[in-house]
Amino acid sequence: MTLDEIKKIKTKTVAYLLPLVTPRNAKITDFKEEEFFPKCNFINAFRYCEEFPELTKHVFVLYKYSPIAGFEAYMNKIKSNSCFHSYIDFDKVSVMLIYEIPFECLNTLALFDKGSYSKFRVEDKKKILDFYSATSSDNFGPSGVLYKKEWRRLEIEKQIGMQLPQDAELSSIPDVQEETYYLKYKVNNEQEVI
Repeated sequence: MTLDEIKKIKTKTVAYLLPLVTPRNAKITDFKEEEFFPKCNFINAFRYCEEFPELTKHVFVLYKYSPIAGFEAYMNKIKSNSCFHSYIDFDKVSVMLIYEIPFECLNTLALFDKGSYSKFRVEDKKKILDFYSATSSDNFGPSGVLYKKEWRRLEIEKQIGMQLPQDAELSSIPDVQEETYYLKYKVNNEQEVI
């Protein structure tokens, strides 16, 4: 599987868990930005990793490796995070940073696993939206899910062609298959290196 294919996997980890392992006032653009090196090397974030099944309270963040000095300096910067657990050179083209979910967010992690997004701690909801520079009143995907906004409900009902129960969560339960980084994702093609 290529890094571009891995990048296209739509994990809920990026939306709901990555913000929880970032420093206070961190923004998505601190980790991922399409046009600026080395942030453009962000590939994806996963809830699980096949190689480390014992790490059940962690987030696995995958970056495309670069031999350019600025990349290593950037990696060192984001490794200084208090939630940082470890750095893994997975293959010749990618590296993984593993972050531990803070103790105070473990209930939110359990709710994430069940798809109970609206039941997240208020502090965690705020941190998630702050990470994306959004508010609970914005017409932004995670806002609609975390706060069960009517516009989000109507959007889903239109997609599925039926009404949802009033107590329904407004996003599906995370798919363990999509949320897992598998060993088969390791890239053996050296041509992918920058």
